[in-house]
Amino acid sequence: MTSPVRVLGLVVAGLMLAAGVAVPVAPANADADGPPVLTGKTTRTKTSVVQHTRVRWKGKWKNPTYIKSVGVPGIGTLDLVCLPNNTMIRLGVNHRSLETQMWMQKFEKKNRRYVVAVKNARVYQYANIYDDGTGGTGFYTHEGLNKKPGVENRSRGSYMYGVISQRAGRNADGSSVTTRPVTTFEMTWNWNNLNKQRRKQSCTIDIKLTTHFDRRMSLTWHGEADGSPREKSWILPGIGRLFLSCPAGGEERPSIWLNPYTDDARLYIEDVEGEGLVPLHRTEVSLGYDDSTGLVGPYPLPSNGSLRIQATRAGNERWLMLSSLFKLNDPDPQRNFCEVATGYYDR
Repeated sequence: MTSPVRVLGLVVAGLMLAAGVAVPVAPANADADGPPVLTGKTTRTKTSVVQHTRVRWKGKWKNPTYIKSVGVPGIGTLDLVCLPNNTMIRLGVNHRSLETQMWMQKFEKKNRRYVVAVKNARVYQYANIYDDGTGGTGFYTHEGLNKKPGVENRSRGSYMYGVISQRAGRNADGSSVTTRPVTTFEMTWNWNNLNKQRRKQSCTIDIKLTTHFDRRMSLTWHGEADGSPREKSWILPGIGRLFLSCPAGGEERPSIWLNPYTDDARLYIEDVEGEGLVPLHRTEVSLGYDDSTGLVGPYPLPSNGSLRIQATRAGNERWLMLSSLFKLNDPDPQRNFCEVATGYYDR
């Protein structure tokens, strides 16, 4: 069954076509059906950090390194695990009482066909606003990299795009804690001969993470009595002002849009939900400048999914990953919530 949000995205695209607005295929550098090429070294400034690291080993090496860790600023650590009998990406956090989410668009080739799955690995103590905190998860969460139970002998061409965010636990108002920086990442992995003799085995996991400290782009409210903002905006350098909106009460549609510096701005969006064949679970839409509003968009946020976005204007380009999880129709309005996060990175 096609989700209502996916139907809405297709309807938006159809209306754009009817209005004469182009809905092209993915840009040449969108990596729509192939892994990203990760280059560059780790760099740090006063306002951001870009971290590039990898696990790489061959079984014939004397002392191979199977696990490497990288810091997720303000949140915890991310472990890249490629053991001969276990492969995963594992997130450990410093505060279990907060709501931590690691969203991923996971692309793989199965049975000679490209498939995608949206995953959300969470660490939390409070399931809802009434929770007493006696349940929840531990301090770690993970996503396995294998395609089936156990580790298959060979994995080639698999990759993911992700976004890690942290906010107040669902027992508290969204603005009750200082917003943590949002971290986006791109990751690829390959291994071979893991069920053969050790000397024939090999593995590589490659990851690049980007964190901006000065633009903490997230929106959270828990329960309709929560006085936290329902709309926020941030400057997207070289592009314009980016808006996120998630109203309570179902009066308006949760959306993202751009107020650009000039009318040549565009948003290319890959809307991925659920799990299955890529053409059935990824909607691609390109939004142009609207003369009547002076905006690009809005585009509806998924209720349980993620967006990969390319924003362009006058030769400037920014890529964003966005996660969106909300409930707006519970009979008890205090159980409604909205948790949205996005971060940008350069390619």
